[in-house]
Amino acid sequence: MAAYDYIHDGTAIYERSFAIIRAEADLSRFSEAEADVAIRMIHACGQVEASSHFVFSKDFVAAARTAL
Repeated sequence: MAAYDYIHDGTAIYERSFAIIRAEADLSRFSEAEADVAIRMIHACGQVEASSHFVFSKDFVAAARTAL
């Protein structure tokens, strides 16, 4: 049976998944604060392309940070 090389550390997995999202998602139309929230939303749904459907109102980032 072949051994698999994968990350065992939960924190490292979490950090790696966010790094992948930052590398693959088009976050260019968001402010830095909006991008942070968008990254969390992408992480939750697992679909990098979902960011093309995100629209933020002026108070959304503050509300999202409070909720998180």
